Amino acid sequence: MSTRNRLNRRIKRPPIEIFNLSFLDIIACAFGAVVLLVLLAKNNEVPADLSADEVIVRIEQLLAVQSRVDALSDELTAKQETLSAAEAQAAHTINAEQALEASIPRAQESVARLQAQAQSLREQVRLEQARINATSVPEQPSDNVGGIPTDAEYVIFVIDTSGSMALGRGWQQVTSVVADIIKNHPQLKGFQIMSADGDFMFGSAQAGRWLNDSESMRRRAIAGLQNFRGGGSAPEVGMKRALQLYRNQQGKVSMYVFGDDFRLGTLDDIVLEITNLNLTANGKARWRIHGVGFHRQRYGNAEQFAAFMKAVAQRNRGAFVALPN
Repeated sequence: MSTRNRLNRRIKRPPIEIFNLSFLDIIACAFGAVVLLVLLAKNNEVPADLSADEVIVRIEQLLAVQSRVDALSDELTAKQETLSAAEAQAAHTINAEQALEASIPRAQESVARLQAQAQSLREQVRLEQARINATSVPEQPSDNVGGIPTDAEYVIFVIDTSGSMALGRGWQQVTSVVADIIKNHPQLKGFQIMSADGDFMFGSAQAGRWLNDSESMRRRAIAGLQNFRGGGSAPEVGMKRALQLYRNQQGKVSMYVFGDDFRLGTLDDIVLEITNLNLTANGKARWRIHGVGFHRQRYGNAEQFAAFMKAVAQRNRGAFVALPN
């Protein structure tokens, strides 16, 4: 066999394939470029003079825009998740409020039931006290109650009738104290009731006169106190008028001043004026002047009234008693 034939047998070249992988890559890239040009073209037209660099720039812009769209999409998703969580929390809060509103009637029923039970207990206590009092020995009036002498023959009350005096136990407490004071004066011949403004409970015709001490008059006076309201809180006015109208009364006289407020800034001057009006010719206090203080929370000025009446009582042979609300 010749040498040429041997070479022909050894070298076998593969056949040339036109549609190989490299060819497909080129075709795909070209097709992708055409698609991008179509997408970037305005009004579906590709500019005829668009260079390769401009194409690259357009592609980069498109990719940047796509990246921004993806970022905004992620942010929108996060906002939607936050909104969903807020809506869930709002729904939970609404459910809690509805549950609370539903529980209010039950709570009100419980309070009403407890109040009814408390009222029943108070009634039982009252009945038990009445039974004990009915079987006990009647008390005799004392010559000294709570540190206040009760030897007066005439008693005059000067009472603050303003709205704050009706708070708390209110006017019931006032009438109860008045009744107790009258009851505990064994030598009482007459009494009178005035407002802090200087008005008389039974009208101006009673000015300078006394109410006779009798069971019927006591009942009338206590009943009249229920409507004796609406005045001011200036006890010094009623005190000075009483001292001027009854200064010549013979016998032992005591004045009881009820109040919860005193706002004057010239306290010392008022105390001195009242003390001078109550002096006898020999410089002694004619009447005993006592103070009864009522503490009304958030209203009035009970501390100032207490300071005023303590100063008056100390100079006029009296005493001051502060009562709780």
